[in-house]
Formats: sequence, structure tokens, C-alpha cells
Amino acid sequence: MGALLIVAALAQAGTASSPTPPADTSAPQISHGQSTYVDLEGGAGYSSNPNLSIANSQGSVYGRASIHAVHTRISARSTTLLSAYVDNVSYTNSHGSQQSVSLFGRNDTAVSEHARLFIDGSASYQEGGQLDTRVLGIPQLPPSTPGGTVFPPILIPPTGDFLSVTGREYSAAGHGGASFALGPHDSLSLSSGVEHTVFHSGLARTSFTRIPASLAYDRQLSARSTIGARVTAENTDYDGPFSFRSITPQLTARTLLAQRVTLDGAIGVSFARVDDGLTIRHSTGLSAQANLCGQGETNFFCARFSADEQTATTAGPARSISGGIDYSQRLDANQSISFSLGLAHYSTPISVVIGQIFSSSTYYHAAASYSRRFGTRLFGGVNLAARRVTQNGPDPKTDLNASLFIRYRFGDVQ
Repeated sequence: MGALLIVAALAQAGTASSPTPPADTSAPQISHGQSTYVDLEGGAGYSSNPNLSIANSQGSVYGRASIHAVHTRISARSTTLLSAYVDNVSYTNSHGSQQSVSLFGRNDTAVSEHARLFIDGSASYQEGGQLDTRVLGIPQLPPSTPGGTVFPPILIPPTGDFLSVTGREYSAAGHGGASFALGPHDSLSLSSGVEHTVFHSGLARTSFTRIPASLAYDRQLSARSTIGARVTAENTDYDGPFSFRSITPQLTARTLLAQRVTLDGAIGVSFARVDDGLTIRHSTGLSAQANLCGQGETNFFCARFSADEQTATTAGPARSISGGIDYSQRLDANQSISFSLGLAHYSTPISVVIGQIFSSSTYYHAAASYSRRFGTRLFGGVNLAARRVTQNGPDPKTDLNASLFIRYRFGDVQ
């Protein structure tokens, strides 16, 4: 789901209209050019329940090794980001080893004075929701358009749901879109894509393919405020007879609350149709999103909220309410901190898992990192994380995770 947040931010950034707001001369200056580096990291720590399991909840000491490769390229007309993260955690008891992979790439380009295109792709593999215990930092990138949404310096990997974090999840996604300036105050944007997810845990196996699409119109009221409307549509097919569709018309707005703080949101009604192969159910509910983001010389924060009538989960379609906060701060030339918090509440899920019935469930996760530079290329620090699943019936023990790490950087030094 974290990939969807990235796509939403890109889409919002692509809808900024002309004329260009006055330049913010106090905003962080991001130079054009390119940067490529590879971080090798090793560490050791302890996890109290690595698999968020009820039956096998034994804690364990572990050793961890990871590689994170990043390439960015910034020009006057385009921005490109490529990120590849691979992680292996080896436990000292029966948990064995767990691997995680997160690949992400995106490019947005101004093809003319009035049109921009974007494309992105991602793929991931994780066992036991381990990507939710990491904070992946990337270089600060400029917005797609002057005054647009800034791309966060924390890469949000696909976030698990209440079932996927208990097993193995594979996912792949690709999206594309365009925005067009219709005049000095009006713009039109459209986007679509395809996402595929596969889940394994014991005898349980599910998979689904999701195809989202959106069409949005925006009108700039002033240099600080924009209003508009959009329609989103989604078709999701599970393996087997399950499928659901939704159409959601919404009103949208975006405003500059302060020199570097923006608030954008959308509210509307979602019409959903769920087909389980035997019966067809229709439901209508609220659909709302809000994002409050700010950027300073040395920090970045973004708070987000979302409510959806139907969301695709590995357990089946469910109503969801979710939120989160991402924050990064450079304390000085040698020290930085970052954290990511999130929760998602799922209710009235329609189970696609044979022999299992789910009711309401909530998934909480938090990850934090402190990093200190000891040399030109050598870093060290602390990673902390906590994850919890609550549900009707017995809850798995909370996973508390702490580790120390050493990191060495090859390539460009930030």
C-alpha cells in the first residue's frame, strides 16, 4: 500500500497549475545533476516476535546484512529515482532466515510547456512484514512542478496488512499518467496502472490483481489554493471467483498553509460491487484522503489519512481506515534521525481464504532510525521498530525490534 501513497503524491504534484507561484527563496536548494551510491550495512539485534505469530512467538537474537543502491538524476525538465534494497536477517533459533527485497523506480518529465508525464514501477518480496521494520532514506528531490508536492526523503515500501505480515508476500506494480495545463488556471490529469500481489502462509495462498484509474480536474484560485474534482475507478480480481469493483467521485482541494507547509485532501462517496461467485453485494460509503506535509532546510514531515469503502487485502476486500506520519531531521552535519508510523483498521472483510473467517482487525507499525557519521563514508547507528496486530480472538504478541548497525557507502557521498 505504501506504493499507492507514492503514486498519490506524484499525481497531486502533477496537477499544479499555471501561473507559477512566486519562488520560495528560503526553501532548500536542490542542484541539478546525478548521484549514485551503494550502502552496505551490517548489524545485530533482537526481535521479540519476528513472524507476528501466535503459535511460534519466541523472540530471538539476529544478525542482519543489507544492500541499498540509489540513483537519482535531476534536470530542468525531468527527475529520475531508482532504488534497490535487499535485506537478510538470520536468527539464532528455529526462525531461520528471512529475506526482504524492495525495488522502486520513477520518472517524471515535462514534455512541453503545458504537459508532464510520469511513470513508476515497483516490486517487493518480504517475509513476516520485515520491510515495515526499516526506514529507507533517499536523497531529497524537487517537486514535479513549481509549488508542487515535494517527494519525501523517506521511501515508503509496500506496507503489509493484518494477514500478509504473518507470511510471505510478493508484489509488483506499475503506473503511468499525465497532467495537462488547459489554461492559466486550469489543469487536467489522468493516471492508471496495474498491481499484482501473491501471499503464502502455511496452507493459505491468495493472490489478486488490481487495476486503478483516475481522472482529475483542478482550478487554481490563487497562488496558495487549488480546488477540483476527480473520479477514480478500481477493478480487483482475486484468484478464484472473488472480485470487486468501485467507482469514487470526489471533491479535491490543496492549499499552502505556510511558506513550506501544504494541506491537500479529497472527500466523496465510493460505490462498490463485490462478487464472491455466488452472490453480488453492493455497498456505498465514505471515501476521504488528507495529507499535511512540510519541508524545511533540515527536516521533512508528512501526515496522512485515508478512509475507503473497499480495500484490497490479502485476506479479501475490506473497509479500511488508515493513517501515518513520516519524519526526517538532520540534526547536524554528522547526525540524522527519521521515523515512520502507521496504522490501518480493517472491518467487514470478505474472506478469500478457504476455511478462515475474518472480522475486524488493526495493524500498527512503527520504525525509527538514528544515524551518525564517523568518517567520510562510514556511518553507525540504531534501528528501532514495533509492530502489533489486534483482532477478534487471540492476538499475536507484539514484535519489538532493536538493532545496532554499521554502514559503509560506495559512490557519491551526500
